[in-house]
Amino acid sequence: MEADLHIHTSRYSGCSTIDPVAAVRKAKILGLGAIAFTEHGIRWPDDEIALLVQRSGVEDLLVIPGQEVACYSPSGKFQGEFLVFGYQHSLGSNKPAERVIELVHGEGGVVIAAHPFKRQKVGHGFYGTGLSTLDLDVDGLEIVHPDYDIEGQAMALQMMQDKRIAGLGCSDAHDLGAIGVCRTIFERDIASVGLLAAEIRSRRVRASRFTR
Repeated sequence: MEADLHIHTSRYSGCSTIDPVAAVRKAKILGLGAIAFTEHGIRWPDDEIALLVQRSGVEDLLVIPGQEVACYSPSGKFQGEFLVFGYQHSLGSNKPAERVIELVHGEGGVVIAAHPFKRQKVGHGFYGTGLSTLDLDVDGLEIVHPDYDIEGQAMALQMMQDKRIAGLGCSDAHDLGAIGVCRTIFERDIASVGLLAAEIRSRRVRASRFTR
């Protein structure tokens, strides 16, 4: 089963041009079995997800309300961004990474380091957790991402191997054409967020780039 677990929409992310209904329909056309809406610090309400799926007319596609959380240390230092699945409340974007991980794990959810080795556009370093991923109790990280260079992708793969955690492929889509360009392939079909979390914790996933 193939999934794109990092999509932003115009409903809750001002940086995205993706209409949510169009996203669901596009995902179905692309052959995806699941997608996740990961707005910045905001979790879609379950009733809105249900209404969205109904409006789309799409069947047999799991739409997951995740979120992407920017984290900061108590001193205000940026720690990176994290994808969260299985937590029932919006987390905002002002908490320490350690606290977010604690909260999410407390509800049985999973935390994924988002693009930890994506290069900063200005200066040095990464717009993500970078090497500090090693010190965080995350359940996985993105090892295939559109913004990685060759070195960044190699570092992500090495981090996955060193920590023995799941490696995901995600599009980080902000426009409709980007949906599905990177994917996470699950060994088993998933029909709920709980099953998704279990498969990630068990590392029964692999990352891929979509080629037409």
